Amino acid sequence: MSNFLIELSAVHLALMLGYWIFLRKERQYATMRFYLIGAIVLSLIIPILKLPRLWRAEEPIDVVPSGVIAAHPIVTSPVDPMSFWTYDLLVWASIIVSVFLLLKFFNSVRRLMVLRRKSRYAKSNGIYIHSVRNMKGSFSFFNWIFIGEEIDKGTPAYEVMLAHEQAHTTLGHTYDIIFLELFRVCFWWLPTTWLLNKEIKKIHEYQADAYVLKAYSVDEYSSILISATLKLNGLSLVSSFHDGLILKRLTAMKQQTKNVSSWKLGALAALCASLFIGFACTEEQKNGTTDGQSKEEIFTIVEKTPEFKGGVDAFYNYMRKEIRYPKDARQKGLEGRVDVQFVIGKDGSLTDIQVVNGIGESCDIEAARVLKNAPSFTPGMQNGKPVRVRMAVPILFKLDKSDATNPKGIVVIEKLQPINAKFTVSANYNNGEWSGSVSDEEGEGLPGVNIIVEGTTTGTVSNLDGTFALKADKSKDLVLSFVGYDGVKLAGNK
Repeated sequence: MSNFLIELSAVHLALMLGYWIFLRKERQYATMRFYLIGAIVLSLIIPILKLPRLWRAEEPIDVVPSGVIAAHPIVTSPVDPMSFWTYDLLVWASIIVSVFLLLKFFNSVRRLMVLRRKSRYAKSNGIYIHSVRNMKGSFSFFNWIFIGEEIDKGTPAYEVMLAHEQAHTTLGHTYDIIFLELFRVCFWWLPTTWLLNKEIKKIHEYQADAYVLKAYSVDEYSSILISATLKLNGLSLVSSFHDGLILKRLTAMKQQTKNVSSWKLGALAALCASLFIGFACTEEQKNGTTDGQSKEEIFTIVEKTPEFKGGVDAFYNYMRKEIRYPKDARQKGLEGRVDVQFVIGKDGSLTDIQVVNGIGESCDIEAARVLKNAPSFTPGMQNGKPVRVRMAVPILFKLDKSDATNPKGIVVIEKLQPINAKFTVSANYNNGEWSGSVSDEEGEGLPGVNIIVEGTTTGTVSNLDGTFALKADKSKDLVLSFVGYDGVKLAGNK
């Protein structure tokens, strides 16, 4: 989800920057309006699309070895209070603001419904014209036009206002406003959403003015607009003749309309294409993997191993700060070791996060959660190119049970040490392939065991039931390893 929001923000910011540079001072209002609405649609769609790459640097190799990060086991603290500025708190704060804006939106709609019921109306060409008592000015909402009773019917001012509001209804401006308001409800933290709402309303007024000027002269229309000093009735979801942009609107009316330069349109088209290619045409996803990724080479032995930004100590500090001992696990006295495997992608993001050796649901979920939220690594390199590398980190949940009613824990970071656990291997060689199974001390199948042809990067990992199969020369030895277990070597026939 976080990657979607980041990509959406980047796309929308880029598109709005393009508008600000190329279109903001133009007078082709239909084009400007189409671009602004399209910018929202593209920013929502592009991060979702995951299309095949337009080119491939190399063919994937069918090698899937696994590896282990040189990490320290972490004994986590059972302290419940979280840091004030946590990810979860930010999410809840964002939701609260969105709910507030949504309630404000519905309240505006409710006020319009109340105003409609209290008004007298007449229907003309499918448009409802409402006369509202004690209201100054005029505005429109869908095919409803509201005009204050103080404005005399039959006067030039009334006719011009009516024509202006009819332009808003005919051009469907309310649909734009509703769409933009809902977009702002969801993404209020994006600065361009506020700029976008202001800009689209300005374009609506310019566009309605241009529509009315087909029947009125500039001087006549300008005179009535200047004399109409009544202000908007305070409803944010409506379009109004009495807008605060009078001077800018007067200036725009007197300027000659001309087509947008073809080079500007070309530049904007190139911008949209670049964003589409850069964000959508990729096989790699930040969360999870695609079918294309699962077939790519995953290394364990590389020329340059992945590194956490800030160094290994920064990684331990992150883990120690973020991980919490689940309350239910402490109450049950549950403790032990959780091994979490993950793949560091070519962009440094963590994917394929899975617990391969756990102690219980809540502890396993907590261990995986911290890894899922971890910042990106510097990717591993092989032959000068970034590659996907499988790693694992052991996390030790341990309690001080001296106080049975409130067991405590301490945070200790040590160098990884074998715990003398052993796994058993049953394997045979037939028709150019090693096959067999790996079991733990209790005889259960052990998933995620690294099985590598010694002296090479060719290998595989055991399946969920502990079985494996690997094509190799019979003369080559196989090396089997797993986090926290003594390694095993299967000797080939020399």
